[in-house]
This record gives sequence, structure tokens and C-alpha cells, in this order.
Amino acid sequence: MTLTKSLSIFFLAMLAGLSHGNDMIRMSGYGSVVLGQVMDGSAYVADYPNLGIYDDEWDIGQESRFGLQMNATISDELSATVQMVSRANNDYEAQVEWMFVNYALNDDLELQAGKLRVPVYYYSEYMDVGIAYPWIRVPADAYSLDVTSFNGLQLNHRMFMGNTSFTTAIFTGRAKNENSELMSYLFDNDPGDVTGTGSANVDRYFTNILGVGFEVNMDSTIFKVSYTQADFDETIVNSFTAEADGTIKFMDIFIQQNFGPMSVMLEYNDYDPFYSSYFASFNYTLGQATYYLMHSKFELDATDGTGTPFEEHDTNALGMRYNLSAKVAVKADITMMTDTGASPVNRDPDGDGDVTIFSTSLDFMF
Repeated sequence: MTLTKSLSIFFLAMLAGLSHGNDMIRMSGYGSVVLGQVMDGSAYVADYPNLGIYDDEWDIGQESRFGLQMNATISDELSATVQMVSRANNDYEAQVEWMFVNYALNDDLELQAGKLRVPVYYYSEYMDVGIAYPWIRVPADAYSLDVTSFNGLQLNHRMFMGNTSFTTAIFTGRAKNENSELMSYLFDNDPGDVTGTGSANVDRYFTNILGVGFEVNMDSTIFKVSYTQADFDETIVNSFTAEADGTIKFMDIFIQQNFGPMSVMLEYNDYDPFYSSYFASFNYTLGQATYYLMHSKFELDATDGTGTPFEEHDTNALGMRYNLSAKVAVKADITMMTDTGASPVNRDPDGDGDVTIFSTSLDFMF
């Protein structure tokens, strides 16, 4: 057990003991029970950061997860937050997602220090919170970074002008992903292996992370843009050994426009020098039900000798969400992915990465 996990478990236990009858301690949580099966094809990577992979058997153990968060108000200016998540595809072992202190410098400015979610996407802080968005999962093609948290500092500034809010975040720190499951899967020697238990050992380190994000939220429009860069080191040990280093740059743009019961969401990101991706979602709410049609695309920058990207695919999803209450929702989704890359990400012994998957979920919060 790592020192970070030991400290967080101790902190959670301490806060849980103090929370009884104490208004300064707040506990909350969320969960998603997700059931899926590949209907056509051999496998589907539904969750890239946590390597959730479905095959042709009904499976509840790839994306199901539960999270617990505790917030302690230490003084008027100082607070602390710990969040732990257990995932079915990790044998429900509790992992530390967040552990940071928050200091309010004034009413508009706060400084956070500790382990934080990398705030590059619009849904960065809510990627695991299924009830926060209409789909069964955040669009996998556009939310595919293997590192989602970092250790460091983040400065947040918020201001309001009438009904419009402006939020700016500046962050710096470092992150690592040792023996990355996702990278091991991608660099596996066996193209017929659809289990996700790759043979490669891949270590990735990101240092000197520096990023900024800016978000505007008005009555019917949400806009966010972020830019992040870092020094990058990677070591791959497989049938070969390879090392790489350099500077990575990640840019993301999100916009949402609401038209009464209908909304349109667009998000695009470019991960230099690796890939670009985007999604577009059209959503319509009728009573307690929300129906959606989503399209996304992922394209690696690297190509083979013919100029074909090693990985390129398009995904279309049709689904619905029904709110059983303000804190409980059920969802159903059918997703179809067409892979035109030279090395399909969805492992298939026949070499065709096309896949259709049906999924359903129960999402809740408390």
C-alpha cells in the first residue's frame, strides 16, 4: 500500500468518525452499475484511462464503479477533500482520485495543493460520475488520456457578471503512470488478445506540467478552453526496449448551446505529437427522459508506410437516460464503431476492428 493511499484511508476514517453530528464534515458519493456486451465484433474499449474492455459475453465488471468523497471545513479559509474510487475491473480496490487542501485567498480566488484531477476536459472532474452527463460514459474517443490526475498546485479564480460566470484555472505539477495498463494493451505483441492483459511494461512520467483553463457559463451557452504542456518520458519493455522523451502539448475546446429542451455539445482536443479527437452530441429532453445521438472520432498522428494512420476510428451512439429521481437515473445505449486504422485498437483476430455494443446502466449519487 502506497503512502498516499495509507494517508487517505486514515484521513477518510478520521473524517468519518468526526462527521457524526458535525456540520463541518460533509460526506457524499456516487456510483454506476454498467452492464454491456459486444453484439458484433470481438472487443470494445469503452474506458481508455481505466482499460474497461467488453467482449461478446455480458459483463458488469468493466465500467461499474463507486466513489466516496469527504470534505472537511477546517476554518473559514481552509478545507480538505479526499475522494476514493473502487472499480470493478480493478477488483474493487479503493484508489485515491483526489486528496488536496483548499485555501480561499479571498471570495474569488482559491489555491489547491495535493492530488488533483487534471482539468483539461469539460467533464474532467465528473468523468466517473455517471449521473452528471446524459450518456452511459463520457465519449471514449475524446476522453482517452491515460493520466487523469496530477500532484501539484492549482489556482482558481471565479467572477460573475450578472448571470454569467467566468472561471480561470492555472495549474502545475507532475504525474506518472507506471506499468500503464492502457499502454501495455496498446503495445501488446499479440493482436488476437482481447483480454487487455498486455505483455508490455510501459512507464510514463510527466514533469513540469503547466496548464491553464478558462470557462464561461451563461444562460444558454457554456464555453471552455484549456491548454497544457509538460516534459514527457516513456520507457517500453516488450520484445523490444524503447525510450522516448520530449514535450507534449494538449489543447481542448468545449462548447454547449441549449435551445430549450434541446442541447448541442461539441468538444475537440489535440494531443501533440500523438493524436486528435472530437465528439458532437445532440440531446433532447422530454419530461424525465433525455435522448441523445452522439458522434466521435479519434485519429493518431503516426501513420504506416502507406500514409494510413495506425489508428483511426469513428463512433456513433444512440441512447437514452431516464431520471428515476433527482439522484438516480437509468440509461441504455447502442454504440457502433468503424475502424479504418492500420492497427485497430479493438483487438480482432480477423484484423477488423469494427464493433457494435449494447450497454445499460444505473447511475446514482448520495
